[in-house]
Amino acid sequence: MTTTNAITTPTVNKYGTYSGGLSTGSKTAAETAKTPQTDADKTASATKGLGDNFQTFLTMLTTQMKNQDPLKPLDTNDMTKQLVDFANVEQNIGTNSRLDKLVQLQSAGTASTNLAYLGRMVAFEGDSFQYTQGMTQAPLGYELATSAKSVRVDILDDKGNIIRSMKGETGAGTKHAVNWDFKDNNGRAVQPGAYRMNVAPVAENKDDIIKTTTYTFGTVAGIGNSKEGETVLNIGAREVPLSKLTTVY
Repeated sequence: MTTTNAITTPTVNKYGTYSGGLSTGSKTAAETAKTPQTDADKTASATKGLGDNFQTFLTMLTTQMKNQDPLKPLDTNDMTKQLVDFANVEQNIGTNSRLDKLVQLQSAGTASTNLAYLGRMVAFEGDSFQYTQGMTQAPLGYELATSAKSVRVDILDDKGNIIRSMKGETGAGTKHAVNWDFKDNNGRAVQPGAYRMNVAPVAENKDDIIKTTTYTFGTVAGIGNSKEGETVLNIGAREVPLSKLTTVY
């Protein structure tokens, strides 16, 4: 005894919509499980499609030549042009395939090179840092867009309290180092933890605002990529773009 699958005919319900059939707006489990195609997959698909289309083209061309009107034969120039167009498409797909492989090789080489940053201390644009026990230097710095009348450099704890204030250099166009000895304003050693540096320049004209770029440091714990594809370094809880690095220690 054989059984057949019953086909349900959609019917109009009281709301004026169809019921009893498959929704055209929904996706099946198989469709949902599909994964996005990579560039290599797209190139392979295009190459296969080109081969199928070329065979179809040759079959149609051969059939057309067999059944052409002897008084109006197929234009040789037109046939040659079509063949050349197919050849150009094939070459372009082949070029894309080779470019995909080059990009993959370059990405693998870049990832291998970036592994050298793991565990290294680096300096980068920023203002917060982590002081750990036994640390002998804090490579902090800043740069002023224009010269200042005076500069005050503050070190703040994780609660925003100023624990140390120091006089900074006032010149513009150069990176000034901040030499902090991990002590507060009373000369007592501070506890390890999270800190932040704030630079407060005072302009010759009190109404002017001087743009300041600060530089901090940290140890690289991981490497990844941002949504834009740029390499980022995991330093503490932050992701620092590789382009923001200034020094590797």
